[in-house]
Amino acid sequence: MNNTEYLREVLETHKMDKIEGLIARHKERRDEITQVIKKKYGANAYDPFQSGSFAKHTATNIKFDIDIVVPFKRSAFRTLQEMFDNVCDFLTETYIGTGVTIRKQKVSIGISFPPAQGDDKAVEIDVVPGRELSDGGYPESRDLNLCFNEDHWGFKKGSYQKTNIQKQIEHIKGKDKQREVIRLLKIWKKQKEKDHKSFVIELAVIRALENDNGSMDLWQRLRFVMAYLRDHIADSSCHLYDPGNSDNDVLEAMGTYKRNLLRSDMEIMLRNIDDNPEIFLPYYFKVNEKYSGYQKKERRQMYPTSPQRFG
Repeated sequence: MNNTEYLREVLETHKMDKIEGLIARHKERRDEITQVIKKKYGANAYDPFQSGSFAKHTATNIKFDIDIVVPFKRSAFRTLQEMFDNVCDFLTETYIGTGVTIRKQKVSIGISFPPAQGDDKAVEIDVVPGRELSDGGYPESRDLNLCFNEDHWGFKKGSYQKTNIQKQIEHIKGKDKQREVIRLLKIWKKQKEKDHKSFVIELAVIRALENDNGSMDLWQRLRFVMAYLRDHIADSSCHLYDPGNSDNDVLEAMGTYKRNLLRSDMEIMLRNIDDNPEIFLPYYFKVNEKYSGYQKKERRQMYPTSPQRFG
């Protein structure tokens, strides 16, 4: 088996253009929510914008939503928690009685619209309220404080984190080869129900491949990144800083246990794939058979139910 050709097929079957109708419905809801927010908050907020995997072009057709960032002016709310709760209450009132689910999340408000006829997935939109750091400072700096609505990753409910989402988007701009590896690891993460943070994976891929001169093919790049994670992610000297906040080391917030878990996952995957790529590359990185002409029934019958007995 040619590892790179197989991985190309995995990426092809997970492209967003396979689900154009569902994407169109997401964009319709995105525009709808953006308009009701602009009407509600008017001059108290700057123009909302899209972020997340859609803006970074790292989304896959098995796991995605659309993120809308709402930048509020410093004077709009007394506290960040008041801002977060006010936006959530407004969206709840807007969609009450329509079958839409509104839920508070870590730094965002999740909105889930029932699946349209013929769709097997709901339309998922995350609204992320943020507030500028100083009066009138946002248009130039693009810095925002986000509210942590629940205890998570070392942050207490009601606390905040400075970030710059525009800088996060710029950090990955033009990095097409890195995006391919990020998508593959996100496919593995979703298919194997791993709890690793996508932002950590994204930053680690970019760091690992920062000196890539283009000589590696797709499999070599993926393997290089996996080896980098195995060798460095649990090392206390390894740091990955948020491009939107140089004081925020996302690995420090990740914690020792989860760093070691990610390291262990990479170690096991690499050992198994190197020993038997014919079985284990498709085991860890499956094609989306709904959109695939890649049929290998005999290989699927050979899949182990768990890689643990192989190490």
